[in-house]
Amino acid sequence: MVAVRANALVGPNLEFVEDARFQVSTDGTIIDISKEEKPTEYILPSSYLLIPGFVNAHIHVGDAYLKDQIYGLSLDEAVGPTGVKHKKLSSSTTEEKITSIRNSLEMQVNNGFTSFIDFREEGLQGINLLKESLVDFPIRGLILGRPYNKDSLVEISQQSDGIGFPNVFSLDDALCEEANLLKANKAGQVNAIHVSESLEVISQSLAFYGRRDIEVAIEQLDLDFVIHATYADENDLQSLKKNNIGVVCCPLSNLYNGLDFPPLEAIINKGILLGLGTDNVFCCNPDPFRLMAFSLYNARSTKQHLSPKDILKALTVNPGLMIQRKIGQLSVGYSGDFLGFDLNCSNLSFSKDFYTALTMRATPADISFQMYKGRLVKWENQK
Repeated sequence: MVAVRANALVGPNLEFVEDARFQVSTDGTIIDISKEEKPTEYILPSSYLLIPGFVNAHIHVGDAYLKDQIYGLSLDEAVGPTGVKHKKLSSSTTEEKITSIRNSLEMQVNNGFTSFIDFREEGLQGINLLKESLVDFPIRGLILGRPYNKDSLVEISQQSDGIGFPNVFSLDDALCEEANLLKANKAGQVNAIHVSESLEVISQSLAFYGRRDIEVAIEQLDLDFVIHATYADENDLQSLKKNNIGVVCCPLSNLYNGLDFPPLEAIINKGILLGLGTDNVFCCNPDPFRLMAFSLYNARSTKQHLSPKDILKALTVNPGLMIQRKIGQLSVGYSGDFLGFDLNCSNLSFSKDFYTALTMRATPADISFQMYKGRLVKWENQK
């Protein structure tokens, strides 16, 4: 067991607690939070603030080797079935794919992510490549696979954490029925799907189904969350709330691809769990600080009213709740994933609000202390 003592943002609402002591079991779980004076291995200075490790709620870790090769292309030209990404995947060697995945994992660890949810391409092969790479990195990968070639949905479900569907056009009745049955029979299985990323997708859904794609997805699948919902309307959001389905938005990739800024305020005001993801590595580095600041700046420019705490929760607390995993908050029973910041460092000193400082001023270089499952990853003060 190991113990950490510091000022911290504790619980599901990230409430400030002064001089809290966290006891973490040998399996990496927080088993006690108190103010008791007991022997403690890691006592952080009084200027430090401890927060949960970041959770990247949506990423494709396999496309790092395409960095900066799609700027200016349309969404379909970049990631469509015959686009740059899938052409590269189909022509790459296993070694290339592993190198690309490992680059994405290294960046996430260095930038403060302790968990991520990956939409995995290429079926069982893609799942296994990521699993093999994860062994070498202090980060938790939740893998949402998809059928590929002759892989069955049952095999995908058995070898992953759930199913990540590319869009509603990849669905049919038999597939949805099987996915829903697998979810009902496998504890912890997560189902998610990309929806309403562009106006073109909605137009295609109206032409094909006679309904918007969010409505189609909700009717056909037992979902935990949807990705994007960039062009979700009032009825879409009401349906998502009614069905207790979370939304993961990817503002950086939206604007990179020439799309609109998502309706973050409307999602939060509906009481829908909001997560944030960095999406494709080939267009956006997996940097939680850039994502948080970008989201808050752009919210102001689009007349959306968001609080820094809401954005911080979207990269910590909310994704864990969305997928019903004990990650993303400093609470008893949750994983001992910690990030520590010295509020006296040059970027954060003089700030009168640490939620604003962390979301709009901090950078990966300001992470002074990092733990994954109670195991030390980084400590600048370590002798």
